[in-house]
Amino acid sequence: MQRPENMSEIKVLTECAVLAALSFALSAIPTPMQMPLGGTVSWFSTVPVLIAALRHGFIWGTGTAMVHGMVQLLMGFDNVTYAYAAGFAAAVGCALLDYVLAYTALGVAGLIFARSKRGVDGCVSAVLISGALRLLCSFLSGVLIWSSYTPEGWNVTAYSLAYNAAWCVPDVAIALAGVLALQKVIPYRARHAE
Repeated sequence: MQRPENMSEIKVLTECAVLAALSFALSAIPTPMQMPLGGTVSWFSTVPVLIAALRHGFIWGTGTAMVHGMVQLLMGFDNVTYAYAAGFAAAVGCALLDYVLAYTALGVAGLIFARSKRGVDGCVSAVLISGALRLLCSFLSGVLIWSSYTPEGWNVTAYSLAYNAAWCVPDVAIALAGVLALQKVIPYRARHAE
């Protein structure tokens, strides 16, 4: 029996699907750090998505991250329907900024890693930049969609940045620790980065 030419892509697809599922499973573990208006510091839930990006590059990493974001969107659809009270545009903005784009931004780690010297410095750069992009999405969502929740006396942009950084920065730090710890046992190559 002859081996199909795309067998390596089938293996990568399978690995990325398993990593997306693992990411979702980790996000379902209860955590003591849940923000009152959304946002959670999870127990390494973004690490599998980052591993997909670091191992297989921007396209596979972004695809894996988008799948994870869509699953998170389905699980958090109450937030989208809640945003719908402010109009259809707010609901679409919530779905895109809080879920689809915020999680998909993690796939950028594959591009950053492929363009870096790799190793520890490459991992750190990739995780920090993709985490900053995720924070940017949440920040924009806070300013554009959830600004009515800004406490009196606060500037909308300052509050959105402070609120979203309060959960996103620790989440990125946990993810970075997980990625660096696993670097010793899982080869990160970003083969398909171009």
